[in-house]
Amino acid sequence: MLRFIKILLLILIILFALAVHLRNDQLVTFNYYLGTLDLPFSLFIVISICIGAILGMVAIMPNLIKLVREKSRLASKIRLTEKELDTLRIIPVKE
Repeated sequence: MLRFIKILLLILIILFALAVHLRNDQLVTFNYYLGTLDLPFSLFIVISICIGAILGMVAIMPNLIKLVREKSRLASKIRLTEKELDTLRIIPVKE
């Protein structure tokens, strides 16, 4: 069922992208320091979205690395605590 939903979502995205491309097929001039580039408007939008997504992933990486390190530290602390608890359960209770 989940696979069907993913395929349906992918088809909808492709159809939406095709509709946007068909409505915006005029050329846009992109000026940068080394020259100019003529691209279709829809391709320019796709490239901009991809660059934005990549920059977003790069921006979130330090926080993600910090969380992974904290997770491993907490997991080792839990293992140590469970080991200590198991040894305390084995020791007989003296009155």
